[in-house]
Amino acid sequence: MRTPSTTAQSFEMRVGDDVRRYTMVSAVGDDLATSPIIIDLHGSGSSPEEHITVTSAHSLAERGAVVVLPQADIPFRLLPEWPTGWAWNVPGSPLPGESEPRQGPDDVMFIDELMAEVVQRHGADPSRIHLRGYSGGARLSAHLAARFGNSLASVCFVSGVRFVDGVGERPPVLAIHGRRDHLNPYDRGAGSRWSESVESAVQRWAGAVGCEPVPTVRAITDTIHAVDYRDSTGFAAVRLIRVDDAEHAWPGTRDRDHISQFGCSGDLDASQAHLDFINDVENEYTDSFR
Repeated sequence: MRTPSTTAQSFEMRVGDDVRRYTMVSAVGDDLATSPIIIDLHGSGSSPEEHITVTSAHSLAERGAVVVLPQADIPFRLLPEWPTGWAWNVPGSPLPGESEPRQGPDDVMFIDELMAEVVQRHGADPSRIHLRGYSGGARLSAHLAARFGNSLASVCFVSGVRFVDGVGERPPVLAIHGRRDHLNPYDRGAGSRWSESVESAVQRWAGAVGCEPVPTVRAITDTIHAVDYRDSTGFAAVRLIRVDDAEHAWPGTRDRDHISQFGCSGDLDASQAHLDFINDVENEYTDSFR
């Protein structure tokens, strides 16, 4: 029998009066002190277990990354016929179908303390923590990047990029979005929850990171285009990848249940594109990751 090369372990931690949970996917025997850490926030109505499958987290672990998947704490389902999962409490933003923001839990505090936990309990290198979020997890990631940008090596928004004002340095940004997304429309939607287009939000991140205001656009394939905003050194520190044939599903997933819920996933492998961006960031800022 073939010995598994990766493992998924579940952990609990106390945050205030609450017990919160997270799952860690890594290669067997991996040393977190020498690996990039991806803190990956699942979408609304999902779970760490589902997100591991949708994003092929074990394949990322095989390629050297450690994926940490916290669980949101609000029971939630997007449609009545769908299974119940979990949703994040995004500051100032009601959940889909609700009119007022929730008062709790404090998920910003949870992820902040989780970053410390990964370093103190598991021995991760604090300079190699990369944040990623999908859909509702991406929207929470915007608040985390605005508040804790100095603590993040990079941030990746998949199907949910928003801009949030903040102070201090901002990390490099990768946004991946389907042009045919019907839940978080590329060109913006109705109401305050999704009132800004994807390109406008990314352009504002570029300004906050300190990139040149005019991007370069390059075709990766006929249906995939990259929009690069370059910093003063010429590095594309803010990057948007537009997937013309993708809807709201995680780009590149082959999970049939996920595709049946969220539509076409397109031709881009978002997980590999994110790992490529992490490698680019760590190679660009070599001194920071020694």
